[in-house]
Amino acid sequence: MFDHWYAMDFGGTTCRFFDFVKEETVSFPACIATKDDQIVAIGKEALSHAYTDTIKYPFDHGQLYTSITPLVKSGLEQLGASHSLLHPSALVVVPTDATDDQLDVWQTQILAAGIQKISFLNVMDALQTEEPTMIVHAGHTYTEIGIYAHQQQFTHQTIYFAGKQIEEAIMQDIQKKYGCFITVEDAHALKEAASNALWKGKNARLRCNAKNAQGQYGLIEVRALDLWPCMKGVIDQIMLWSKQCLEKVSVDLKESIHENGILLSGGLARCFGLRQTLEQALNDPVIVTKTPEMDLLENMKGWK
Repeated sequence: MFDHWYAMDFGGTTCRFFDFVKEETVSFPACIATKDDQIVAIGKEALSHAYTDTIKYPFDHGQLYTSITPLVKSGLEQLGASHSLLHPSALVVVPTDATDDQLDVWQTQILAAGIQKISFLNVMDALQTEEPTMIVHAGHTYTEIGIYAHQQQFTHQTIYFAGKQIEEAIMQDIQKKYGCFITVEDAHALKEAASNALWKGKNARLRCNAKNAQGQYGLIEVRALDLWPCMKGVIDQIMLWSKQCLEKVSVDLKESIHENGILLSGGLARCFGLRQTLEQALNDPVIVTKTPEMDLLENMKGWK
């Protein structure tokens, strides 16, 4: 039987699948809603349960903490895999530092969804080019920084400063200023809205639901600029670690990177201030594609 290959990119907040045969892509929230340890919703539908049930995000800090089997099944179902007579096989992108034990967990959970053959591709291998390149892949739960030339790794670093840490800072800031609690989902929405407003040069008014100490929900309002310190703290850490990696390589390699530019990919690449901070601190051009959150999946298309 012939293989039917699917590319799979499991992000901290979003799953992205590509069907190599149909050339179709699906993206959906990487979350599972549970009640009394039973799954009640998956993906977009699960987000509507944020105020009533437990929302689980399986992928965090480069590891799986909850089974991704339901997410794999959901993605395959959206691509119509159940109607295919071909052998379902998966090309799965994983963190560059993933250990053999961690890959075993990935494999077990993906096979449980009906996949019969798996190939793993790490983040840096998926993104590097033939030319000497510095890559900063900033996602939701971690950031990878690497410098490569002629398919050789010169330096690589994984740091746990990314989108999630901005959201945690926003949650703490609102709790401190308003004495209220907001959900992870609302913190994510505030981060995105603040970033979009700042890109436009606007200090927009942003509203979200919050729960007070008495357990009552109500609307609170914050300004986009009020959230900038939450964003800047994480951005500065990514910049400092990137600078440290760049300082480890030779002058010749630095010159090549300056000529080719630094590739900034991942969902956080859209965040206001990150590209500008890297360009100013490293004195190198920073390249961001139109859809940086899709860079991994787009590059994976050339591997089969």
